[in-house]
Order: sequence, then C-alpha cells, then structure tokens
Amino acid sequence: MHRLRSLVPSANYLFCFEAAARRRSFTAAAQELNVSQPAVSKTIRLLEEATGLKLFRRDHTRLELTAEGQRLYKETQEAFDHLHMVISSLQQKHSNDVVRVSFSASFVQLWLLPRLKDFKAKHPDISLRIEESSRDDQDLVEEDIDLSARLGNGKWPGIHSWRFVTEEVLPVCSPDYLKEHAPIREPADLLQHTLLNFEERHRTRLAWREWLERHAVPVARLKQDFVFTDALGSIEAAVLGQGIALGWKHLVRDHIEAGRLVFPLRESYRSGHAIHIVMPAQRPPKRGTELFRDWLIEQDADADVPV
Repeated sequence: MHRLRSLVPSANYLFCFEAAARRRSFTAAAQELNVSQPAVSKTIRLLEEATGLKLFRRDHTRLELTAEGQRLYKETQEAFDHLHMVISSLQQKHSNDVVRVSFSASFVQLWLLPRLKDFKAKHPDISLRIEESSRDDQDLVEEDIDLSARLGNGKWPGIHSWRFVTEEVLPVCSPDYLKEHAPIREPADLLQHTLLNFEERHRTRLAWREWLERHAVPVARLKQDFVFTDALGSIEAAVLGQGIALGWKHLVRDHIEAGRLVFPLRESYRSGHAIHIVMPAQRPPKRGTELFRDWLIEQDADADVPV
C-alpha cells in the first residue's frame, strides 16, 4: 500500500477536491463529476477529517480556499497534470500521424490559438496534440514531445533549435486602468500602481523587481497585491483592469492591436536571448512536425507592435 493511503484513503477525495477548488463551487463540481452536491460536500468533509486540514472557507455567497487549501490544490493539479502527460505520452508513443507539441499556457492561449486556424487550413491532414507545460527543461525524447519552445541562446545538448522571437518585455495595462489612475511618465511611477506579479515554479522568467532595476528604479520592497502562478493569469488580470502586468511583446500583440491592452511606457527590456523552436536531435522528425515548425517561423513573431 502506498503511504499516501494513510493520509488520503481514496483517490476520489482528491479528484473531488480538485474539481471543487477549480470551480470554487460544490454545485459546479457535482455537475462536472456527475454526482450530487451533498456527495461532494461529504467527500470534502471526509478529506478534511482524514488530513486534519481546513481546506475551504464557506459563507452564504461564495466558496474560498484557505491557505492550506490553495497549497494542496496547486500540488494536486500539478500531480494530475503530470500523470495525464505520462499516460497520454505512453498511449501516443507509437503514433506516427499525431504531432505532439508542448508550450507554456500563456503561449498557447495568447499566441497560438488565435492563429491555429491558419495552420489547419494549410495542412488539414496534420493532427496536433497540444500540451501546456509549466517547465522549460522537458526531456523531449523521454516525454515523447515532437516540438516545443525554449528561452535561451539556442544551444542545448541533443536539441535542434530555430530562432522564433526575441525576448522583449514591456508593462501593459488596460486603457481604462490608465485613465482611472495616476499618470505613468517614467518607470519609477510604476511603484505607485498595482503591479501584477507571477511566479512560475519550474520556469524562470523576468519579474517586476528585475524589470524595474534594469530601468534604474531601486526597489527595497515590492508590494505584491496579486501573485499568479503563470504569466497568463497576470496578463488576463491586466486586460480586466486590475493592474499592470509584464507583457512579452509577442504574447500581448493581439491584445494591443485589439485595444484591450496598451503600453503605458515606451521603455522595454530585451534580455539578449530569444525563444527558440526546439526538436529532439536523437530521432528523425515527422513530416507534420517539420511543417508545423516551418509554419511557426513563417508567422514572423518578431514583427513590430505599435508602442
């Protein structure tokens, strides 16, 4: 018996908890799991009793996670994602007609999805399996990934790489936020505003402190009203007018062009590195993988964005 069973008697407890935590509703979780709302409530109670943890705060209007609940939710979701990836990888391991690609959630949601229709129109016979990963250091061979992306100098052992886009980072906010708050004339003014932070556990990315210091703004202590676990969350919060996020230029392009986001400053930061399309060198690429790589590069992600 695995020692986890001594803490959580049934794996169903965790599936039920993950659904309730993600939906922030026992009723919504019950609908998703096709059980009754009282059954979800009972399962959560049994999980809390088994672990000795208070996972939710309940009132008449909403359901909120406690600090312990947030930690368990984050770890549970990552464990489920990893198991899903492993099982899917094993199922797909011998499939030659499916191209398996892996990118960050922010790249998939903000850049790839709006353009994917074009790829399908040009290559209707290619099937893509698109996975969202929270790591830069995936073993492409071990995890059976045909194509991914990495930030760096383009030189990694056992990896073929193609330059895709320069890393350039600027502050972004909604037009309404800019109208409703104090003017931003220089980088130091940002300290008077709500800065939307993120900390990705398995990926190192430029954060507000580093961006400000690179623009000669000393930061003794950075206020963190909001901290997200993925850059995507901070950018979407900026779209909703909740503060100012750091935006990678190629990721926020569509929001800028649609007027959902603006650059409050002209100052940007270029790291000198680039995001590269990467493929494992140890095996010959599938035809679909090469077509998808070529299509990505043809998109000219480095094209100018109005500043």
